[in-house]
Amino acid sequence: MNQEYKMSRKAQATNLPESSPAADRPFQAAGAIAILVTVCVAQFMLLVDDTIVNVALPSIAADMNLSEADLSWIPNAYLLMFGGFLLIGGRMADLLGRRRVFQISMGSFVLASIIAGLAQSSEVLIGARGAQGLAGAFMSPAALSILLATFTAEKERTRALAAWSSLTALGAATGLLLGGALTELVDWSWIFWINLPIGIAAMVAAARYVPVGGRHELARAPGLSSALLGTAALLTFVYTIVETAANPWTSARTVGGFAISALLAIAFLVSESRSSEPLVPVAVIKRPNISLGNVYMFLAAAGLLAMFFFVTLYMQNVLGYSPFKAGAAWLPFSITLGIFSGITAKLIERFSAIPFLTIGALVATAGMLQIAQIDAQSGYLTTLVPAFVTVAAGFGLAFVPILGIATGGVEQRNSGIASGLLTSSQQIGGAVGIAVLVTIATTTTNNEMALGAERLDALVNGFHAAFYVQTGILAAAAIVGLLIGVFARESGKLEGLPVPA
Repeated sequence: MNQEYKMSRKAQATNLPESSPAADRPFQAAGAIAILVTVCVAQFMLLVDDTIVNVALPSIAADMNLSEADLSWIPNAYLLMFGGFLLIGGRMADLLGRRRVFQISMGSFVLASIIAGLAQSSEVLIGARGAQGLAGAFMSPAALSILLATFTAEKERTRALAAWSSLTALGAATGLLLGGALTELVDWSWIFWINLPIGIAAMVAAARYVPVGGRHELARAPGLSSALLGTAALLTFVYTIVETAANPWTSARTVGGFAISALLAIAFLVSESRSSEPLVPVAVIKRPNISLGNVYMFLAAAGLLAMFFFVTLYMQNVLGYSPFKAGAAWLPFSITLGIFSGITAKLIERFSAIPFLTIGALVATAGMLQIAQIDAQSGYLTTLVPAFVTVAAGFGLAFVPILGIATGGVEQRNSGIASGLLTSSQQIGGAVGIAVLVTIATTTTNNEMALGAERLDALVNGFHAAFYVQTGILAAAAIVGLLIGVFARESGKLEGLPVPA
């Protein structure tokens, strides 16, 4: 055990605050690797839970005799609470200590998973899913801020973020695979039981390796009114989005929901401007790399998560794949994403990080155009695999630099809120993308059937409409990547990341 790692353990024993030099110094060898594995495993678990329940929904509905409306709240309760509480979750990681918030939220997530696995009614299951989402809203920004505080050197941070970024899509794809396998081969309750060993191992590892922060040197908590208004605005916005499946976008309920969310957001901004301790410090959001980086993540997540949703439906409803086969079909995507994330991390060490944002988004756009060419007879190896590989390569090129850019330059005491903002953009972007594209696909399918088209052909045409809009979303992300590059050239730097001369 090297001397630096011994010092980090001493910082834990003496309860040094996370902002202290001993606690914040990057660990070497086993200590740093253990922290990286711990937080990445936690994030992977959360991302798996984004999608693992989807392929199990028909089995859950059959066992509990649920209506379609009740069934939709099993994934939506998780999404609502996760997206709604991310900002306050990120700030609490800064105020209460990263390890403390990480461990408490991980324990809460495990407990909620136990309740979900034991649930015998929809009310209990939906409540447990909401509790999982709430715990995840605190855990995810805490985990990312632990990573940022641990790996402060540019080269080390780039490599750590490569591991983290590869989980973004890998977790979603793995969730589909695990959900299908566990539902078909064992029982749907195992999609929740699988979190127990993972969560317990992560809590033990965090207690062993992650430094603990002391309360006495922490900043004052943000005002209660700001916290309540910000959380209420996000909750209302996400709730309105998830309810668009039952209430059209032009309905009074949907329009009213967005109007209320906008009013709450305005009240939040007014409260923030008057607060001495804002929930989201102006110094964080005024940075172009953070504001533009979050827009980029919003668009990328909207395109990516909607792709998982629609292509999985296409494989099951058009090609007739079983849940397990549909999940396994994503393996080439997962492998390619991991490979290109590693390649990008190496390239960033030698060249600028900036061009990869636009290049990655354009490559992903090309892959989405390939997916948009599918029909009712498309082959897996000839059509889907090449498209999966192209999209995955694009996201592998883009996600490593955007994580560093969208969290770069913030002080350690604000790393949690910067992480929370980025995760909010990812979660809410995915929710908005799926909701908007479901409306587009459904409207197209219904119109085609009204004109006399066969159901299968109408379904495919609905998917086509969604995929073409996704292509446009990813192209918009490429434009935002160019804007980030313009800012980088004008300023001569981008928060410590290398940029073109």
